[in-house]
Amino acid sequence: MSTINQRVELLIKKVANTKSGFSQSTGISTVILSHISSGRNKVSLMAVEQILKAYPKVNAEWLILGKSSMFKDELDKDLTCELKTELQELNQELTKVKGTMEHKINKMIDKINDLS
Repeated sequence: MSTINQRVELLIKKVANTKSGFSQSTGISTVILSHISSGRNKVSLMAVEQILKAYPKVNAEWLILGKSSMFKDELDKDLTCELKTELQELNQELTKVKGTMEHKINKMIDKINDLS
């Protein structure tokens, strides 16, 4: 699992390409960003706030904890895909149950007809 410092470094490469560009967007000095990259400084809460304000599509849970997707829209896509798969599985299960129930009902109808 990556550290928050590593995730910030990855985010810099993904959204700004350079520490200078990231610094301009977030207001975090390039010196602080270099210290974060080297591990000399830990990422402060203020830095997290500045990053999330500058890049609102960044998933805070990913940035802080390293969980889920880097960007919120990726999270939505992942969730949509997951829900679609689950819905398909439930639909298949329902189809099987329906078939079984129809078979049992037909057997009962046959038994009733045999009794008459």
